[in-house]
Amino acid sequence: MSFRSKTYHTKFDQSILVREAVPQDAEQLLELKLQYLKNTSTIPLFDYEYPNDIVEEEKLIKRYQSQNNSLLLVAAHNNTLVGNIDLTGNTRKKMQHTAVIGMGVHTNYHNQGIGTLLLQHVLDWAQKNEILRLVWLEVYATNTSGIALYKKMGFKETGHIQGFFFENDNYLDKLTMTKAVS
Repeated sequence: MSFRSKTYHTKFDQSILVREAVPQDAEQLLELKLQYLKNTSTIPLFDYEYPNDIVEEEKLIKRYQSQNNSLLLVAAHNNTLVGNIDLTGNTRKKMQHTAVIGMGVHTNYHNQGIGTLLLQHVLDWAQKNEILRLVWLEVYATNTSGIALYKKMGFKETGHIQGFFFENDNYLDKLTMTKAVS
């Protein structure tokens, strides 16, 4: 099931194209991920821990394109990637009706509605997908803006693990949130 590209304008009237990632995006996508991983306190991965190089990133994009319960979208401003969201469908038969969401936005583009756009498109796609029935995500319990967005989009808190993340000498709680898409 393919995704139709769409163009939007941010709160600051910047034109943003939301489209499916293609292998030619590998270098820019890798740069984007390393940028927001380096500057985040809401994703449980340090930039130096991200395992992919450009070749591996290209393989990752192709894998998303080949799985009919997965999707990788990017947001671009003036042909530069500024955000991405992945919906990773489970490959196990008993769980292939489920998919986990991961998302990141370039630090310079925070609070402009790009995360909302990306999430809405993934949810719309998932609702039309014949395989998927449940999407889920994990979020730091301290990420109040992220949690507010997810609740606005219909996610429900379905799990809470205390002290799951360790960052800046503090143990932080993890929330699991789910949304039925069928």
